[in-house]
Amino acid sequence: MGDAASRRLLTLCISTAVLFGAPGCSFITGESGGESATESAPDELPNDDELDGATSSDTDSDSEGATTSDDTAVELPTPDWADVPLELELIAEFIEPVAMSSRSGTFDLYIAERAGVIRRLEVTFTKGANKERISVSSRSVLDITEMVSTDAERGLLGLAFSTDGRFLFVSYTDLDGDSVVAEYDIERRTEAIVDSRRELLRIEQPFSNHNGGHLALGDDGFLYLGLGDGGSANDPEGHGQNTDTLLGSILRIDPFPDGEASPYTVPTGNPFALDGGGEPEIFLWGVRNPWRFSFDKLTGDLWIGDVGQDAFEEIDFLPATTGGGRGANLGWGSMEGFTAVDGAAEPEDHVLPVFAYAQENGRCSVTGGYVYRGVINPSLDGVYVFGDYCSGEIMGLQVTDEGIEARPLTTSATRDQLVSFGQGPDGELYVLEQGGRVLRLEPMEAVEAEEG
Repeated sequence: MGDAASRRLLTLCISTAVLFGAPGCSFITGESGGESATESAPDELPNDDELDGATSSDTDSDSEGATTSDDTAVELPTPDWADVPLELELIAEFIEPVAMSSRSGTFDLYIAERAGVIRRLEVTFTKGANKERISVSSRSVLDITEMVSTDAERGLLGLAFSTDGRFLFVSYTDLDGDSVVAEYDIERRTEAIVDSRRELLRIEQPFSNHNGGHLALGDDGFLYLGLGDGGSANDPEGHGQNTDTLLGSILRIDPFPDGEASPYTVPTGNPFALDGGGEPEIFLWGVRNPWRFSFDKLTGDLWIGDVGQDAFEEIDFLPATTGGGRGANLGWGSMEGFTAVDGAAEPEDHVLPVFAYAQENGRCSVTGGYVYRGVINPSLDGVYVFGDYCSGEIMGLQVTDEGIEARPLTTSATRDQLVSFGQGPDGELYVLEQGGRVLRLEPMEAVEAEEG
């Protein structure tokens, strides 16, 4: 496919995101350098001019520079959504919330706490008035704390519901440190039936970090699971570019078995399902630690936030019209963002990220989000909203006919340990802080009117 520069999309980077900082950190601990104890930062980091696809180092800090395939700077107008002031409205508080999901047939929201508990945010509306009431149910939906390990980056890491809302899927690291996906029957209840537990997948993890663990249901009704490269640092076992392992990949399975041979079915459209060449469950590979991926509710496009190693955090955009990432090689551990790792050769089938930013100014670990499809923030429609775990910044990214816009969003307060985003059934977006708060992204004037 040629070198990265000749294939680069028109990319607009956050103006202050082209410098370098601390090595990658753990999304769980928040400590600088959250990799294994043997990891160390490289002796010398590349300078700004070596950031492939980012703002040139001589760009003024107040301007937004774009890079085209011929490295010509292009000035794009500031999008309307970049200047709209937003508020983060406190909805509820939990103990280390780490993931959120909604369920078909209800407005309720479901929150996973890292220790192994799923709780329900009950959403009700007052008849005859446009008012909602959100409260935390006193009873847990599921409690598997006795099964879950929470050291390092482990824990209950993901949840999702089947299309009809009857089954709850959970992803966690067990007491042996293995990644497990299990199913529970929830049917018409608001609590999972504990005795209905059915284990779908179990994947051995060689290290305690880079578990991934996010679950999402695609428009195709299949269950997607993100798995990191197995951990430590610099992908020591080469999982990212090895399709004979499930690690370093996003998997796609049909959670409902066809017969008794397996607890799930492999979709025939998976790249290795019929002709071999890799593990049949793999949908795409070459990811380091896909910390949150999502499907656009309107288009079905796949967006991935992949946590970097020593220099760059990346966002991958895989349009549904071109397969939604089926068979894509996202480059790790040969590539980090747009840059080769330690002189490695770029894979010929490498699919470039749509955007990358540097670990600088407190940024260290991307938290993938969602494309906004709600109604209370109309200016954000079609904007991919994501953030950084360490800096707490919330950012927006939009693919347009002119190129790619990526800018910080204007919000009223800073965040602490931005561990995840959530999306309600109405398309509204929520921010989860590891410290406990769940907040909803709202327009500033709406919040001020409520307080007034």
